[in-house]
Amino acid sequence: MIFRRCNQKICCIGLVGALLSGCSDFAIIQDRSDDYMDARQGTLLVIPEWYSDRRVKDRMPVPQASKSFVKTDEFEVPRPPEPALDILQEQFVLKSSKDDRWLLANEQPGKMWPALRAYWEEQGAIVREVDAGAGIMEVELRDSSFKSKRYLENTGLIALGESVILRASVEQGIKRRSSEIRVKQKNAGWMDEKLLNTVLSSISRYMTANADSLESYSLVAQNIGGRSKLSLENEGQNDAFLRVDLSFDRVWHAVGEALAKGNVAIIDWNRDEGRYYVNYVSEESQEGWFQGLFEFGGRNQLSEQFNFIIQLNPEADGVHVFSQPTSASVDSQDRLRLLNKLLDNMS
Repeated sequence: MIFRRCNQKICCIGLVGALLSGCSDFAIIQDRSDDYMDARQGTLLVIPEWYSDRRVKDRMPVPQASKSFVKTDEFEVPRPPEPALDILQEQFVLKSSKDDRWLLANEQPGKMWPALRAYWEEQGAIVREVDAGAGIMEVELRDSSFKSKRYLENTGLIALGESVILRASVEQGIKRRSSEIRVKQKNAGWMDEKLLNTVLSSISRYMTANADSLESYSLVAQNIGGRSKLSLENEGQNDAFLRVDLSFDRVWHAVGEALAKGNVAIIDWNRDEGRYYVNYVSEESQEGWFQGLFEFGGRNQLSEQFNFIIQLNPEADGVHVFSQPTSASVDSQDRLRLLNKLLDNMS
């Protein structure tokens, strides 16, 4: 009986060893460290011709390295970019249109709301959240407070009185993950342009210097702005257009700015009819008729001819922006490429 039990223990130990061994063909846990050598290369990703390749970017870009590159403990794989991360070259930019002036921030409203509140409290102001869901706060600055009085004097707001009440707002920007900050005097509805520039510049400097303040996120203000104000509709079709949920004046200004940023030549415009007459040549279409645009034998002077009309049509859901070719020689895909260029540069 004793001999039999010993044989059973030896057999069990031997069986477990064989199953766990990485050298056996019958092992349960196999060594897969060399499996990559048998991997096959997949097919290349095909991008439709009508889609601008400038909008297709790697989610996890691999850094360039020489053959002598050696991994160190400090090396970190780059994180995938946030959506619309390249909205601005700077994180905060002062913007203005015909009758409006605001601070454009490369952060979502849910982050800018607590950061803006922290800014006013730092200046000694009394802050009241009038409507966090709509992104509106009321700010009272009194000269009875040392910090508040110093702020009034430094910004020139002291000229408005011993006690100044401002209404500050945070709104969704044109693009997702962007915000617009506005400040005006309560009841007056406006503020002197010089004073407003001073206040907005002060907010910009504070936000830049206190990046940690942007780490907070307000759940109360998470619904500010709602959906994106800018979208490409009917993408890939002949009736594609940009939908911009803003006033006509604001869209007119934004489209003109986007054309300038995209280096699209504006030949003429008619604001009453909502039209920009432009000369657009995509990189894909530069060979061929592009050379015919130059006159007088010069290489640096464009002909004063337009080949596209940018049409702005006010509709119930916003302003619809179309790109309409006026020349039969224009590449059929250029109308969508031009819309993509506007989409990339509007802010």
